[in-house]
Amino acid sequence: FSTKMAARRRRAAAAPPQTPDAKAPRSSSAGHLPRPYRPRLALLLPPLLAVRLYGALASPITDCDEAFNYWEPLHYLLYGRGLQTWEYSPVFGLRSYAYLAMHAAFARLASSVLRSKVSVFLAVRCALGCTSAVLEARLAARTCAWASGEAGVALWALLLSSAGMWHAAVALLPSSFAMLCVLAAWTAWMDASLPALPAGSPPADRSVRKAYGAAIFWVAAGCLLGWPFLCVLAAPLAIDAVVALGLRRFVARALLAGALLAAPSAAVDGYYYGRFVLPWLNLLLYNRSAASGEGSQLYGVEPWHFYLRNLCLNLNLALPALLLAPLLLLAGRLVPAAAGEPPPRPGRAAVLLSGGYLWLAFYSAIPHKEERFLFPAYPLFLLAAALAASEARRV
Repeated sequence: FSTKMAARRRRAAAAPPQTPDAKAPRSSSAGHLPRPYRPRLALLLPPLLAVRLYGALASPITDCDEAFNYWEPLHYLLYGRGLQTWEYSPVFGLRSYAYLAMHAAFARLASSVLRSKVSVFLAVRCALGCTSAVLEARLAARTCAWASGEAGVALWALLLSSAGMWHAAVALLPSSFAMLCVLAAWTAWMDASLPALPAGSPPADRSVRKAYGAAIFWVAAGCLLGWPFLCVLAAPLAIDAVVALGLRRFVARALLAGALLAAPSAAVDGYYYGRFVLPWLNLLLYNRSAASGEGSQLYGVEPWHFYLRNLCLNLNLALPALLLAPLLLLAGRLVPAAAGEPPPRPGRAAVLLSGGYLWLAFYSAIPHKEERFLFPAYPLFLLAAALAASEARRV
């Protein structure tokens, strides 16, 4: 027994003294705050995938344009027959076959495995839903780092529960494609605000330029292949990119993105229309005639508050938070951030969210209104609501 006690004394004497850092972590009551919770992408993605896949299988087609302007021409590209609307007439050339060709490539691959046309239809919708889920999860994860874990989780919950996202994520519509591009562009835009190295160092500057370049590319894709009016929503991003990169670098990146996208798009459209045509330009010119009572006004007009009433259904409880977001973000500046969270940046958040409000005001002023016109702005609406809810809790 005496031998064992002596050995224990020798080991205790040889051991280094315990420093305060080596002790067990203290509780928050002892002055140490817990680390902010920031869920990983792998945790955010599965529920979104489940909801989007269920939406692909269960949600109806709510817009006649989706059926006749996109599913019918897609059927023609796949099987050689389908109805043609006047928008696809070479006289007008308002719709892009390049947009359909992207989906036709996947649909043709699916049709080589699946025999039923219904199965191919559902496979395309599932692919759209999965793409949206991945992009939504990335935006929520980036919001956790850009704003706070609480704001990111709030955005994730709103994306999961939004009736508008339920329909928009699986719709075969250019406005839905534009929404996917917004998800990707705004995630890259947030990346530009989070350089991995100290600002001013060459690697950090390269990281920022790369993030802005990605954001510009996705906006260009949304405009040229999806919905050309997306340039309205992306105007704040473009201005911020000019300030951050300089006009010369911004123009160079915009021209490069435009060339990479416009050339193959024009080739595909020229092949199917039998002549050179720019559907995005024709669509802009056609809708410009609405000022004279023609154009889109021929298909009905609605009052200015149509979209606010529509958002009561598609955003539900997120709508009040969306409308109050500017005030709550300004009030949140007066409250210090929690330990480990980035400081409040109401000015930066206002720039990030302003495109959504600009989009709502722009389309509310246009007489002809349709629910699908708001699809590209849904992610920004929900992001504003999530940031507002997070700031309201802090305040």
